[in-house]
Amino acid sequence: MRIKNCILLISIFGLLSTKAQTDTIPVSRDYKSILVLPEIFDFSINGKELNFIESFPAKNRSNTARRIVLLSYNDVAPDNEDHTNYTVYTRDGLAYDFILKLVGVPVKKRWTITKSIAENPEAFSIPRERSNVSTSDEASKPQMEHSDIATTTTKEDLKISPDEEATGETLPLTRELYVLDRMEYIRRRCYYNQFNKGKIIRYFAKYDDVFLWLENVFYENNEIYLQFRLENKAHMPYDVNFLKFSIASNYKNSPNNIDKKHKPLFRYKVPKRVEGNSENYFMVVFDKFTLDRKKVLMVNVDEDKGNRNLSLDVDHNVINNPLAFKL
Repeated sequence: MRIKNCILLISIFGLLSTKAQTDTIPVSRDYKSILVLPEIFDFSINGKELNFIESFPAKNRSNTARRIVLLSYNDVAPDNEDHTNYTVYTRDGLAYDFILKLVGVPVKKRWTITKSIAENPEAFSIPRERSNVSTSDEASKPQMEHSDIATTTTKEDLKISPDEEATGETLPLTRELYVLDRMEYIRRRCYYNQFNKGKIIRYFAKYDDVFLWLENVFYENNEIYLQFRLENKAHMPYDVNFLKFSIASNYKNSPNNIDKKHKPLFRYKVPKRVEGNSENYFMVVFDKFTLDRKKVLMVNVDEDKGNRNLSLDVDHNVINNPLAFKL
């Protein structure tokens, strides 16, 4: 009898251990953890939504893409150890409970969720007619991060290779990644090219010993990438109040010279402070645009609690003749 009880206890602990491993999803700053749900995503409950970032493939997606959730950790969050609860509901009413845990590099990056781990299998007993009331196409769509900048390429069918989780490699800069998560593709493109050697010769603005250098202008897909270097040769730190962009006439004294704000699509590592005798590289990405010969892109950096403000006019020749990425 005792032997049977021991075997029963061992079996129970084994099942609990397996479930705990399945329920913990590792999430990192530099990688996307991919959840592939058995049914279309409905909504979620995130215990720390400002730290553990939930995103989705762009709108106008296929049914396959609507089952995908992308999880990452906020770059600016100061924590080195963190975890929270995360519950996902699918369109069929089933709920899936997870623990999200911050890690450096997740060993596994794609998680295929099955209905067998649902916490409320009784949801299947709800009549189908009742569930249809709350599952119209408009009501069920999750709020899309970056949905305002989705491109027409998102109409492609999205598929994830089964080899990805086995190899443990990051998603490469492929068309598939661009369609799946445009902003993640852009972020990685910035990461790989933020320190490229400058090809634009002596294009800068300065105030005393503070310099704003335009290092490169790149074009890929439908985006313009501007690579900058903010250099502080002074001993005192340089604190950035804001960085803004506008398009204006290159005739500054013209009565018709009206600045038109030009909003970036993405900012990568724009510094808040540059310490004395140091420099920071950063990139700013725009949707594709060009300038006529009478227009310039104005770049303005305003110093917080200071007057060392910088203004750089980028000529139409520079914007209209971007480089291609080599990496």
